[in-house]
Amino acid sequence: MTRFDHLKGVFGLLPTPYAEDHEIHTADLLAAAEFCCETGQHGIVWPVMVGEFYLLGESERLRHLEPLLEKVNGRLPVVFGCSGTSVPQVLLFAREAQKAGADAIIAMPPAGTTQDVGMDMFRRLGEVFEGPIILQNASDYVPLSAEQVASVVDDVPQITYVKEERPPGPRHIGEIHQLLGDKIKTIFGGVGGRLLPEELVRGAGGCMPACQVADVLAKVMEQWWAGDEPAARDLHQRLLPILIRERQSLMRYILRRRGVFTSTVQRAPSAAFELDADDKREISILIEAIRNDVGGYPFGPE
Repeated sequence: MTRFDHLKGVFGLLPTPYAEDHEIHTADLLAAAEFCCETGQHGIVWPVMVGEFYLLGESERLRHLEPLLEKVNGRLPVVFGCSGTSVPQVLLFAREAQKAGADAIIAMPPAGTTQDVGMDMFRRLGEVFEGPIILQNASDYVPLSAEQVASVVDDVPQITYVKEERPPGPRHIGEIHQLLGDKIKTIFGGVGGRLLPEELVRGAGGCMPACQVADVLAKVMEQWWAGDEPAARDLHQRLLPILIRERQSLMRYILRRRGVFTSTVQRAPSAAFELDADDKREISILIEAIRNDVGGYPFGPE
């Protein structure tokens, strides 16, 4: 019996924090999980693309799973990211998630493989993980067609969720919704929540953005659920200028300003996306539009 019967809503993706020596900053990672719990987000996911799974070693990734689960302690569903560089590695992560008691797992086929390999991988995941499996369908990692997704869902009862982010995302969400209907519980959208209202119109019931302002997106979702579409769209539009700037540097900067991260070190920094003084000045202006909408952890000074 799973701890959570229906995963839906806004699931915050945790960026992986690093200390000055570029090792995982465990305290900051756990602080980010606490932040998600305290600010009204609906779930936690780590590590996926936002968490830079492709930069993490196997042992350090697995070493942080149990402390993460202990920190959350059942307050929110914790989804463990199992994507990797090979199918055996994906299956290894899934087996360890089963042992640790993760509430669900999410995975996509390794880059450079084929759709047949990806479909076989999802079937094999069903042999090693008993809980809910989220099929992540991303354009950069061997995307499956809607018909292929439906075939895998038929073959693997645990695949009850899909994160659909093939561009254009809302259109493909609608396609999956029409084809699969009640065979899956929730379709999660991607692209950082930038298209959330349209995704909801097309049949999405969840979203997986980076966590730094996901509490505000959770409010958008709850307003939508309550039937107040105008309020949901208004809040989303006020948040959108921040969402469209989402990069690793911005995620870490905002989490530091909200008192979550103590470090903004990156393992693979991009000079093109480093924040300069003008960027930070603009961000300070933009956050004023949502300052009163955050679920706690107010924005601190630059």
